[in-house]
Amino acid sequence: MGTKYLTGKRLAKCIRLVMAGDEPKMCVAFLGPNWAEELFDDGAPPKELRVVCDLRMGMTVRAALCVGGAPNNDRLRHLPNREMHAKVYASATGAVICSANASHAALSSGKRIEDGVWLPPGGKAYCKAASTFDERFGKAVPVDADALARAPEYLEASGATIVDRGQPHRFAPPTTILQLLRQEAKAFKGIWFVFSKENVSRAVQEGAKAAMDVEEQVNGNATRDGDARQPRYDYFADWDLKESVWPALFISVHQSSDGDINLGMRRHLRFILDVSDGKGGTEDVFVAAKVRWNIGGGAFGDLRRLDTVSRCEAELAEWFQNGSSFDNVAGQALDAVGARKALALS
Repeated sequence: MGTKYLTGKRLAKCIRLVMAGDEPKMCVAFLGPNWAEELFDDGAPPKELRVVCDLRMGMTVRAALCVGGAPNNDRLRHLPNREMHAKVYASATGAVICSANASHAALSSGKRIEDGVWLPPGGKAYCKAASTFDERFGKAVPVDADALARAPEYLEASGATIVDRGQPHRFAPPTTILQLLRQEAKAFKGIWFVFSKENVSRAVQEGAKAAMDVEEQVNGNATRDGDARQPRYDYFADWDLKESVWPALFISVHQSSDGDINLGMRRHLRFILDVSDGKGGTEDVFVAAKVRWNIGGGAFGDLRRLDTVSRCEAELAEWFQNGSSFDNVAGQALDAVGARKALALS
């Protein structure tokens, strides 16, 4: 059987099959905090696993290194004097050369495109890849206590930590939500966080929108379908809160069934009582307007510009998988100080 091109789920499956083989080894730049769960059925790296990862670019966090046995595992290594961007997974059953790091985002989320090739064992390309790994592993050094202490506690927004002649230099990236909550929660003055897991049914959404449309007509603000001014609504049903308590401006943090995080900036519009759920019951609904991410200015308080929504979503997804359970905040509307405390950020 010859070389195979792989992408998506087939790539992830092949990587896991290769890592289940004898004499597993991987030369992978970024280890996500849950990398062992992504690669191994029992969620733990096998004792014989040899790893070379990158610590110079700041993308492998301290928790991921601890999963690999740092600082007491001689088989977990890094190259102290060079950036290492490769992604190679190999064992006696073959090798995969690809773009995918050992992380949830690369292997399980479905939001990222990753490609690679599988090399059958014994072939010329496989042998070259195996010998290159052995050479690289021989030059690498174990992740000791000092290296572990220098690793970031959590993922930087830009993924950029560069070391030049032994001195760390950080870019000045836009701030992510977790960074700002940690460092300056008061920057979210007047802006709350609404955490949700439940999806509002289509019947309730349609009922709430119909009520909003009637109100718009009564007030003479009706717009045509497709009009750029047509409001885009979001719905939060059956929350045990009074409208006076519901935040006027908030960041919606929704966890989907597959663990992905969806963020949005929202402005509260109306509280609608007794919306039919289509099954003989009713629900009370908070209706919010969707605000463009990072709109800034008076449209969303005085909040400084945040990093991209995709980076903030990825960082929060990693945190909930490894640092805090989403169940601790689900169904709550919290100010920034409360969110920081509930997320165990301080």
